Amino acid sequence: MFRKSAWVIGFSMLAMSDLSANESSTAVYPSVRSAPVALTQEDYQLSNLALQGLTGLYINIDQVISSAQPKNIQLSKDLKAQVISRLEKAGIRLLTKEEMEKTPGQPEMSMFPSYPKHLGPFKPGEPRVEYNAQCCTAGIWTSFTQGASTLRNPWLNHKLATWGEGHNTTDCADIGKWLTEVVLKTVDDFISAKQKADQEYPLWWAKQKSKQIPSEAANKPAANLDSPSEKTALKPAASLPTQQELLTPVRDKVIEVHTVEVTENAPELACDTAVLLYAELFPTASATLNRTNIAILAKLADNMKACPQYRYRIETHSDQRADTEYNEILSARRAVAIRNYLVDHGVNEDQFELRFYGERQPAVAGDD
Repeated sequence: MFRKSAWVIGFSMLAMSDLSANESSTAVYPSVRSAPVALTQEDYQLSNLALQGLTGLYINIDQVISSAQPKNIQLSKDLKAQVISRLEKAGIRLLTKEEMEKTPGQPEMSMFPSYPKHLGPFKPGEPRVEYNAQCCTAGIWTSFTQGASTLRNPWLNHKLATWGEGHNTTDCADIGKWLTEVVLKTVDDFISAKQKADQEYPLWWAKQKSKQIPSEAANKPAANLDSPSEKTALKPAASLPTQQELLTPVRDKVIEVHTVEVTENAPELACDTAVLLYAELFPTASATLNRTNIAILAKLADNMKACPQYRYRIETHSDQRADTEYNEILSARRAVAIRNYLVDHGVNEDQFELRFYGERQPAVAGDD
């Protein structure tokens, strides 16, 4: 039988490395969601919007040029230079393949030209195809891909095509001139799509801010952890991330910290501080913050806002009372409640990540 004393939650906060330090450490992608996306509320965007903020990409332009040579197709001698010039004027750099592989999302444009059959080359013994102006076709398809994750299973990562364009012709009088022109047109069209995305992205983000996202109550389990009459609290989206925040990789290396006990009257904390909080933040079997001790969280929020160059990991734990599944759910909901409180009190959501352990990693030994 459970004791009637209030549940005690172990809550720890680790200061992560300064975002600009440890260049040799492994870069990781930003985690921007602390609450799950509700089914039927995915709010899918046009794929062109994914071009926003792009500053570099790889194009297989060398392969396009080399593919024309065996067919004696004469492309413009400065085709690659013209591509580079167009990109640079738009603030985009043409990356080498090695650079692309080290760039977040590996942005890559692939061009696939197709040539008239009469241009060969022909294998030994293969009959030649004669030129016929009435049935001569050439074309090129271009696909831009970058890294993406699957909503249904966020562990699955893909190279996803977020932009594409195709051209073809039945005029084979000068394939080299035509191919040069459509390669440059494709680059120009891509730049236009990227610039449009840059213009539309702030408007889209402003719309997201006006929406409300469900808190932990939206995913309330069947178990009656709180009052059935409790209304779902709604929280606004985080502020618009800057381009630097989107491009600056987070260094996943914990700095050396010292541990302190936090109380309502504790002095201001240093940025490089790990906090182990052992307090009755939540009533028994509830994910609603206990107003009696909520001032302690306010102290932590003030500390995080004073240290914007640091990223924090917030961990919640429970004791070993009740069954494992119940504790897992309750720990997760409590983590989201802490997240909502911090965001409501001015902490940038991109500055911290949540981890909840239930009874798997109790903050202290025992059932208390």
